[in-house]
Amino acid sequence: MDGTDPDRVVRLAVAEALARVADEDSLGLGEGDALESLGAGLREVLRRALDDRVPLATPHFVDLCRDLGLNRDSMDLLGHYLLTALLAHHVGPDALIRVGVLLGTVRRYLPAARPPALPNRHPASRRRDPRSDNSAVGRYRRAKLPEHVPSPPSWTCTGCGREWPCATKQSQLLAEFGGARAALAVYLGSCLVAAAQDLPTLPLPRARLRFLGWLPRARI
Repeated sequence: MDGTDPDRVVRLAVAEALARVADEDSLGLGEGDALESLGAGLREVLRRALDDRVPLATPHFVDLCRDLGLNRDSMDLLGHYLLTALLAHHVGPDALIRVGVLLGTVRRYLPAARPPALPNRHPASRRRDPRSDNSAVGRYRRAKLPEHVPSPPSWTCTGCGREWPCATKQSQLLAEFGGARAALAVYLGSCLVAAAQDLPTLPLPRARLRFLGWLPRARI
């Protein structure tokens, strides 16, 4: 991190990410001790990820996430919030990649989201409001995110089923990042690292073309 106070970046980025979590209750943690525990754990592991002199260590954080009932969908959403917050602090591509690798490592040790329950034939079940689904998957799908989001570990688009980033998402990303094309390249680079871990048979040249090859090179 060039010329940036790591502790300050950690505090601000985690605070911003947790504010999104609390505002939408997207992880189902409420605003009490669970959210505070998650914040403390995030600050600890994020300091390690931003300091390339300190080896990444995640066992305690994995245990914390499990105790809080988080799963892989929850970690994907939390990672989106955290990486988006870090982009604003210009921490550099190496730091972003380290954070992406850290989150991807933690995600591997979390349980997958439970599949939707089979339909109940009881008449009352047919009248159930689908918005009442309070599972992690339900909260993830209701989160205030763009429709075309990645679905690891296949890295397909939740909106159209194509390889992510699909054409629609590419247009959305260009609009979301505006003139910050370099920041967009860094963000996509961190996604590429995570996807390469989930898709080990994907050739690296093809992965680079998929995640970065569509960017307007003259503006980066």
